[in-house]
Amino acid sequence: MKWTQPWYVAYALVGMMMLGVAPIFIPLSVEDGGKNGATLVGVVVAAFYAGGLLAPVLGSLADRKGLQRGVFLWSFPVMALAMIGFAFASNVWIWVPLALIFGGAGSLAGTVAGLFIVEARPMKEWNNRLSWFRLAYGVGQVVGLIIAALAATQLRFGWILSAVLLATGFFLGRAQLPRLKPAAPAQPSTRTSGVATLVRGKIGVFLLTWLLTMMGVQTFFNVVPLVMRDAFAVTPSMSSILFLIGAALGTLCYPLAGTVANKTGPGAVLLLGVGASIIAFGSMAIAAMGDVPGKAVIGSAALVVAATAYSFEVVAATLMVVKIYPGPEGSAMGLLNGIIALGAVLGALVPSFLAQAFGYSALPAFACGVLVLAALAGLPLYRRSTWRGAAPAPTGVDSTSTR
Repeated sequence: MKWTQPWYVAYALVGMMMLGVAPIFIPLSVEDGGKNGATLVGVVVAAFYAGGLLAPVLGSLADRKGLQRGVFLWSFPVMALAMIGFAFASNVWIWVPLALIFGGAGSLAGTVAGLFIVEARPMKEWNNRLSWFRLAYGVGQVVGLIIAALAATQLRFGWILSAVLLATGFFLGRAQLPRLKPAAPAQPSTRTSGVATLVRGKIGVFLLTWLLTMMGVQTFFNVVPLVMRDAFAVTPSMSSILFLIGAALGTLCYPLAGTVANKTGPGAVLLLGVGASIIAFGSMAIAAMGDVPGKAVIGSAALVVAATAYSFEVVAATLMVVKIYPGPEGSAMGLLNGIIALGAVLGALVPSFLAQAFGYSALPAFACGVLVLAALAGLPLYRRSTWRGAAPAPTGVDSTSTR
């Protein structure tokens, strides 16, 4: 347990909300048994992730001002209040602002949380600590999916229970949470060449690859209970259980992904995750569009594989961005979460029109195609030699508060 700290429990609650409760409850709440169409579901889901687009800016501001601790802790009551709102709302004009606040606070909490590792711990510990850090997030996802499986038919109760659990993060997050100094300002040369640097070299390739990966993955996971119900006749409760199994397996793989990254580089870990996702969504597409006998079994197994693969993708991306981003780690973590949010927004809006025209069963094929493009875009990142010596100097560390 040398790589963990008590405040990881609070970070696990963020995972419970972002990857456990929200992907099941939001589409089910908005769709309301078929009363609302796929486009409306896509708009509200997109709003949830659009809130995260501000995470890079707000996370970087908090880092520069030394407000990392306060921003992290106060995000929990904000998220809890938004969840209570979802429990009682029944109108798109209320759902959209609630989703913006809900997703924005969650993304900001995730962005700031990473700073308590990369700015408070030596670089040589990052791979191990970030892997266990992500494991805590995965455990939270498992808890959220258990809640989703039990409350898929009692959404109001599920929202309220989740909100109560989430609110405790304000107190749990204080346990041994490091106090960070304001991040050192970027060097003038970094500021002048920042835009150019972000669109060329390794960081440019990474950003394109990660955006396509998140768009492909989130096309499916944004509306997973609806895809499984319409394409494979799997109930929302059962799809939550299958998602739970995959998430639990993925959670167990977080430390493994960090170990593999130490030996082969994070590029190989990303390729493994994207490759597994392509196989999963490709199998779903063939089974659904070809009406293959036993398609419910194929779709169920593919859901488990896709949920497991996500752990490899997110660990790899976290390790990549803090090593190659040409600036403070706070900006790097914000950028990572911002790309996740942008990919999720695109993965909600663009396919929603496809789902409206052809049904949710068309989405696995679209997701598979986008992920194939992501795998091709990431070709320069997969060699181990690409990552040798690719790491910026740590900034903003308070050496008196690292324990």
